[in-house]
Amino acid sequence: MKKIKSKIFFTAIVSAVFLSGCVTTGEYEQIRADITKLHIENSQLKQEVSELKTRMDKMSSDLSTATALKEGQLTLIAQTQDYVKELQILKGRFEESSYSNDKKFKELSDKIAELQAKLTQPQQPIPQKEPEQKKISPGQLKNPKEIYDSAHVDIKEKRYASARDKFQEITKNYPDFELLPNSYFWIGETYYSEKKYEDAILAYEEFLKKYPKHDKAPGALLKEGMAFLELKDKKTAKVVFERVIERYPKSKEAEIAQQKIAEILKSQNSGKKSTKTKSKTKTKSKQ
Repeated sequence: MKKIKSKIFFTAIVSAVFLSGCVTTGEYEQIRADITKLHIENSQLKQEVSELKTRMDKMSSDLSTATALKEGQLTLIAQTQDYVKELQILKGRFEESSYSNDKKFKELSDKIAELQAKLTQPQQPIPQKEPEQKKISPGQLKNPKEIYDSAHVDIKEKRYASARDKFQEITKNYPDFELLPNSYFWIGETYYSEKKYEDAILAYEEFLKKYPKHDKAPGALLKEGMAFLELKDKKTAKVVFERVIERYPKSKEAEIAQQKIAEILKSQNSGKKSTKTKSKTKTKSKQ
């Protein structure tokens, strides 16, 4: 269509020139060549404009992509900075918790060491009062299973010292006995039943050191905390109960330990309130 228009334009010019009678054949050819050149230059110019427009569109697209990437990078940097801050906070909490736990466990270890030192001091033997029934000494039995079963009979009959002797016989002379771990546990139980809580704590601790993953381990640690509670040492008892929850979080003993901690905290809060009330009463009486 454009070519047709150009031809019509060219013909009109040529016609006008010839009609005027002022142009020679050579001038006509020159004019025609100039017009053709202008047409070619015009086409090239249009092509260059089109290419320039294409490049501009591409640059605009690249610029939009770069802007989006920069915004994404800035967002990512901001998120990373937030994560770093959160990580620092969590690290601080972890270090604080770790220090607190280490301190508590050190106090517990010191307490147990103190009990060990206290119980190793020479003391006057206290005669044991037991029901007058026929006792079976470990030496009269043939194998560790018989000794073990006999010890449990003694426990049912509340002959705790006799039962303990038999369990101790097993721990000393039958290291391959399948119920050896249980024997260590029941030594603690005999002491606890006799209300010898300090001895019970040491016995439970020995069992836990030897068999920390045994089925009876949660119960032994819980009873250790109960023994400290019976000794009116609520602070250490709380540490032990927390240890139960930490080591055996899904156990029934952990639930009981949580209840015991709640009871300790409740009693401590009640004591604080009572102290404040007494203080206020004294202040009023002075006035």
